[in-house]
Amino acid sequence: MDIILEGFITGLLLSFFVGATFFMLIETSMTRGFKAALWFDLGVLSCDTLLITAVYFFAAWINRMLVHSTYFNMVGGIAFIGFGVNYIISRRREESSYKANSSIVKLILNGFFVNLLNPAVTVFWLGSVTIAITQFKLSGNLAFLYFGTTMGVVALTDVAKAYFAYRLSALMKPRVLRIIYVISGVLMIGLGIIILTK
Repeated sequence: MDIILEGFITGLLLSFFVGATFFMLIETSMTRGFKAALWFDLGVLSCDTLLITAVYFFAAWINRMLVHSTYFNMVGGIAFIGFGVNYIISRRREESSYKANSSIVKLILNGFFVNLLNPAVTVFWLGSVTIAITQFKLSGNLAFLYFGTTMGVVALTDVAKAYFAYRLSALMKPRVLRIIYVISGVLMIGLGIIILTK
């Protein structure tokens, strides 16, 4: 029971972490629709699951090759700046046409790579898995239960965030939604610059 509670708390902490995926999930739901946000979130959750698995088995290698790698930060920073520029320039089309052209595969890949290229996400899971192994002494089925609970909480809260953002978007005018595109782009560019200058 304690393991489930610890996983629940970890999931809540991650759910309320305001990062790039948080803003993009809200933006996707408000401008493309609730279902599009769910596909985007599937990509994010798939990436998190992959990272948890990789860190669990290859923690030392990931810490050495990725977390402390200048090239990893450089690629991540440039990628986020590219995402931001794309939001500002290429997404000034009408909302309806954008929804019609939303590809499920593209949405999933966007979620996956936005999450993957954020060094903070890798550091978070590296720390979480390390604590689970060293402090909580978890392994095998217990580790699966802990991280399964964590990801379950994250998934449920993401669905709730996407749903309320979608309901809120119905009250907004197209001009406000276009402003959200620009704000999202600026935030992504800012995050990219921060990653590059670390």
